[in-house]
Amino acid sequence: MKSVFLGLVHLILPSSVEVRKRRLELTVWAFLISLAFYPGYLGFLAWISLVRPLMILSRLKGRQALGAAYFFGFCFNAFTIYWVGMVTPPGVVAAVAIVALYYTAMLMIFNRLYNLNSLLGLIAMPFLWTGLEYFRTLTQFAFPWSGLGYTQSYYPYMLQIVSVISVHGLTFLIVSVNVLIWLILRSDLSPARRLTSFWAAVCIVTSVLAYGWVVTPPIPRPGTFDVAVLQGSVPVGVKWEAGNEDHSFYLYDSLSLQGMVAPEVRGGIQLYVWPETSAPSYLSHDFRRRIKVGQTARSTHAYHLVGALGATNIGEQQRYFNSCYLFTPQGDMVQRHDKVTLVPFSEQVPYQDYLPFLKKEFLTKYLTFIKSYGVQWWSDFYPGESATLFEIGDYRFGALICFESTFPEFSRGLILDGADFIVGITNDTWFGHSIGTHMHSRILITRAVENRCWMARAANSGLSYIVDGYGRIRSELPLDAVATLRGEMRPLDDISFFTRHGDIVGLVSFLITVSLAAIFVLVWLIRKILPGGFVRR
Repeated sequence: MKSVFLGLVHLILPSSVEVRKRRLELTVWAFLISLAFYPGYLGFLAWISLVRPLMILSRLKGRQALGAAYFFGFCFNAFTIYWVGMVTPPGVVAAVAIVALYYTAMLMIFNRLYNLNSLLGLIAMPFLWTGLEYFRTLTQFAFPWSGLGYTQSYYPYMLQIVSVISVHGLTFLIVSVNVLIWLILRSDLSPARRLTSFWAAVCIVTSVLAYGWVVTPPIPRPGTFDVAVLQGSVPVGVKWEAGNEDHSFYLYDSLSLQGMVAPEVRGGIQLYVWPETSAPSYLSHDFRRRIKVGQTARSTHAYHLVGALGATNIGEQQRYFNSCYLFTPQGDMVQRHDKVTLVPFSEQVPYQDYLPFLKKEFLTKYLTFIKSYGVQWWSDFYPGESATLFEIGDYRFGALICFESTFPEFSRGLILDGADFIVGITNDTWFGHSIGTHMHSRILITRAVENRCWMARAANSGLSYIVDGYGRIRSELPLDAVATLRGEMRPLDDISFFTRHGDIVGLVSFLITVSLAAIFVLVWLIRKILPGGFVRR
């Protein structure tokens, strides 16, 4: 036991001065990349902050490279998704540790390629990083929150290119520029090659900017569909405290009635949007509160999309869902959407039917401190089966519940199915004023630009807004405001290149990454199975 403890101490606090210095520098650069996600204009850091980490990793071999790759991946994820710990401390540990393994695998492929052929490694790097980000959208272990492309969401002109090449395409360009800067700094290259790399980097950045400037209409088009976004800013502890359930229903009834008095809106509100779980009830079974919401809809003579919980019996098992419901102006509940993509190690344990030992019910039997000390563990929600298109007269719209906005193909699918616009509902109160609240908000804006689709966002305590298809926020509410945001949205005119053809850059990068990984695994297996390795005849 003592030897294991000493081994862990040595792993965390190495005795080698060289390793300590390397880790310090990797930590600094991982932190600088995380700053690119912060509000304001720090997104430029993403274009330069990978240079040194890649240089460091390219010079290492074997276990040293493996350790450095995992350390960098761990730090990068710790700095960018630390705020998950505000929801579930065990969840953030699991998320950071597991997602760091993805980066380790990707960076080790780069390391091996670079040591085989430096040019091949440099060419492969943008594909590898982009392929990893695409992979993170495919499984229940996915946590695609920290894609590098999102760092450009505060630069309107830089962001427009995602309507063609998706957010993953923008990541590809960012990593490419980092590689080119590395080449510029290499003293062993000829001046001609370094100059060529400089102009290539300048060309990429200026081309992206120029495209954004050309396609962005100087005069924004007005909306035609009247909508009200409700923001109650109800603290989590208040909303879910026993006996407080009715507080939220009366609050949102009051906010809805405020929306009826809207001098800046022409013809009256057609849709009211409540945030995620703003109705703290299982509306699928709670008929008393379902009637209460129906009364609010009748009072406002409009449709209401209400975030709440849902439950369904499957055989002898009752499954719970994070849901939203559409109420008609007559007060009838007519449609329901169950959240399809759940936050791993927060709303569910990935593949919980196959890993039952990680369910909260199982763990609390043996880890008594979970209940004794009130540790916020992950929930046991189930994912919904498919997306839902809600209908309001001649209009159809899709709904994104919280985490669903982080998946480009999910929003794209709604548009292809016929959605005229999209609404996003979320409860970011868990994250307080951390960077998580802002990162989540900018992701929805990126989805709007990708699909050239207007979107409305209702967040329990902010950020709530209406955004057009060019990422311009038309109206918004400040954080923690208790208010009704009244505005207009415009139905979709035409679909973007990305919507029509899909995430080409992301998919191609993923296929290249998988192919390279398969080749290295195959070579490793052959060397293990055949003592002589490859034998030439």
